[in-house]
Amino acid sequence: MGYYLIEGGKPISGEFAVRGSKNAALPILAATLLAEDEVVLENCPLIRDFYLTLDILRELGCRVELTGRTAVIDTRQIQDVKIREETVQKMRSSILFLGALLGRERKAILGHPGGCAIGERPIDIHLKAFEKMGVEIIEEDGLFYCEAPHILGYHIYLNYPSVGATENILLLAVKAEGVTVIHNAAREPEIVALVRFLRACGAEIYGEGTPSIMIEGVKKLHGAYFSIPFDRIEAGTFLCASAMTGGELYLTGIEKNDIETTLEALVKTGCQFNIEAERIWMKPPKELKSGFSLVTGPFPGFPTDMQPLMMSLLTLAKGTCMISETVFEARFRHADELCRMGADIVIEDRVAQIKGCGGLHGAEVFGRDLRGGAALLIAALAAEGKSTVYGSEYVERGYEKIEDALSLLGGNVRLME
Repeated sequence: MGYYLIEGGKPISGEFAVRGSKNAALPILAATLLAEDEVVLENCPLIRDFYLTLDILRELGCRVELTGRTAVIDTRQIQDVKIREETVQKMRSSILFLGALLGRERKAILGHPGGCAIGERPIDIHLKAFEKMGVEIIEEDGLFYCEAPHILGYHIYLNYPSVGATENILLLAVKAEGVTVIHNAAREPEIVALVRFLRACGAEIYGEGTPSIMIEGVKKLHGAYFSIPFDRIEAGTFLCASAMTGGELYLTGIEKNDIETTLEALVKTGCQFNIEAERIWMKPPKELKSGFSLVTGPFPGFPTDMQPLMMSLLTLAKGTCMISETVFEARFRHADELCRMGADIVIEDRVAQIKGCGGLHGAEVFGRDLRGGAALLIAALAAEGKSTVYGSEYVERGYEKIEDALSLLGGNVRLME
């Protein structure tokens, strides 16, 4: 298990160009299977999950070339429709290959997806929608065998605006016969990015960013050039790190509207912002303040991915804050580790009460998921003394060489493998 060595007490400040979005890039990579020509993706995030997804494409027979942050993908020689079980277990987003393979080859074989252990994330909502659109599904020995002789458009009503289900239905519907409408669709910026990519390939989709998305099936999708949008969670992570350590930070390459709720929460702690086109400057207060509540929820609500980072910051804020986690029931696993660093956090069911402490101290802590590990890392930056944060393999799933970026901004972080 890899780990980070951090010496705290140094402000995170300077200018940082936010990289491409993990949560946008992975479904777009799956969507390349639907294109019958070469696809070029720019501004790709060079993270572990991105490389794993490229490996899936190669295993299926696609030609993949990566030069810098530009990926060239040619799916014309696809040879397989099965995603290996060990690959699926490593990454939750591999479920998106189910919709893409069915849309392309009319058949797919996939195991149960894995990923971070942050709670139950059932795929029933995906499978029920697929069955309504004509997909025949047999589960046997832990594998889903799916065939779709005729994919038909349908009105799908989601009981929850699931991001993954919305993406998977989009991937299946773009080459279906007739019209599909997703009601109570997810509205996240990553959904908008996927739709824009599919539209660049020739798809007919309307209503992205709203609760109802309409897809008119087409017979063929062509290749396209597309740039992956910025990672709003990476942006929020670095803003929290800077606020906790008392540094001023300039972020470039971002869209304010996509991180509105994160900015609003930071303003409540006393942070000041100057916002320009694709550029944000933040100055933290001399003393962070609390005394408000946060509730995670689907976009445009406060993102569940930002919850661990904000909890980390609020351990140093004067007052008491309540965080209600409504998306994943097991997403407070980092709280006990923060308490080992001196935080005052009480968890009751899916609500966390965070009382500001006088300061954090260095400790040996364990990150057990992507965002929880990042939360411990930024807490260590603000703590007095030295810390060891285990679980770097989780952090690397969503952050590109975060130890180098934080060190360039003034932190003292080393990755040990």
